Amino acid sequence: MKHIFINTIIAGTMLFAATGCQENVVEMSSMKCEFVNTGDEAIIYGKGFSADDEVFFESDIKANIVADKTNDSVLTVIVPEGVKPGKLCYVPKNGKKVYSNFMFRDNRGTIIDFSEKFRASWGGFDAFDEEGEPIKIVKGDGDTILTLPCTPPDEISGRYGLLYGIYKEPWSMKRETFLQYSAREEWSGRGNHSIAEDFIDRPLEDLCLKFELYVPKECPFKCNPRVEIFFGPYDAENKHGREQSPIYAWEPCKTNGNYFYTDGWQTMMVPLTMFNKSYESDAIEAGPINLNTATNLTFVLVGDPGETPSENYFCVDNFRVVPIK
Repeated sequence: MKHIFINTIIAGTMLFAATGCQENVVEMSSMKCEFVNTGDEAIIYGKGFSADDEVFFESDIKANIVADKTNDSVLTVIVPEGVKPGKLCYVPKNGKKVYSNFMFRDNRGTIIDFSEKFRASWGGFDAFDEEGEPIKIVKGDGDTILTLPCTPPDEISGRYGLLYGIYKEPWSMKRETFLQYSAREEWSGRGNHSIAEDFIDRPLEDLCLKFELYVPKECPFKCNPRVEIFFGPYDAENKHGREQSPIYAWEPCKTNGNYFYTDGWQTMMVPLTMFNKSYESDAIEAGPINLNTATNLTFVLVGDPGETPSENYFCVDNFRVVPIK
């Protein structure tokens, strides 16, 4: 069972023939994953697609459409060589070209990407050893050695963050299930700069958090406990600032069944308006996010694990705040 916990980006352009008659509506609403390696398949969701049409990446680089994996609502293409970050362009045989409202390999508003820009300040593991080989074990709480249930996935844009562990102690933040970026320069941060960067003047309703996520089928997420994401202030005394920040609580198992895993890497999107829970109780509404003071990022498994704590395995990459469309 696979589920995506986000709302996809909806965008569309009405196409009209010269006669004024309405053509098929074409929408490129979202991608399964906005970061795909050259030569691999990229999957776009929307409507009005046809294998007889054409698709171009940034700089007019044409992509080959995979006809047997394309229908009206799913478009599959092979990522060509030399592709740069940018929007996709769909060119129907009859009608006007349509641009996606998302960007492929979106490099705007990056908070951490674990390689070229910034790494996490605390928590998590490197998925590859010094020789570049995937790791097989991690050091857990104390001197515990944990064997990974499966091999870490291939990189999609350089190094990424890996979380793996068994969450046992209620309301604790342990390295194996905790990932934090602090903006403070003494902790290798970029300084007192908003997580929204160039988009700080945009309305909160226009912005979202995006990141790439991989949860293996061999170790599905059982929401025991949940994942919390929040943006702490620069001067947070405890570094993460949970008590000062509106929280997004991710519990896909409440609505999507008993467990969650992804089919390979997937791009996740959370509107910033959904960061509205208080650290004291979900019944207490918090927020909205103050983009002028929000500088840090925390992605953490936290809560009550219950009587039967479960394994948790997450790979994450490219945390970024960008326009929804």
